[in-house]
Amino acid sequence: MLSEHARSIPVFWGHGSADPLVKLDLCNKSVEFLKDECGIKVLSEGDKELVGIRCKVYPGMQHSSCPDELKDLRTWLKSVVPKDAGKM
Repeated sequence: MLSEHARSIPVFWGHGSADPLVKLDLCNKSVEFLKDECGIKVLSEGDKELVGIRCKVYPGMQHSSCPDELKDLRTWLKSVVPKDAGKM
């Protein structure tokens, strides 16, 4: 369903457990669909691999962001964006 290139793109997916607009169940079903139907690997906590979906649920977070999510996103970006990406 997806090209090899599309399956090779790292994805960070943060989701709040208390999101009233996009329920946690929809997040879980979406990640399962991407894994089962599109062949995208789901990465677990602590997994050092970069290619795949890194989905993390933030307890109590609603349809917003929180400091822990932003910290995790910053760490993830530092791991997937090359240090010399801005140099041309």
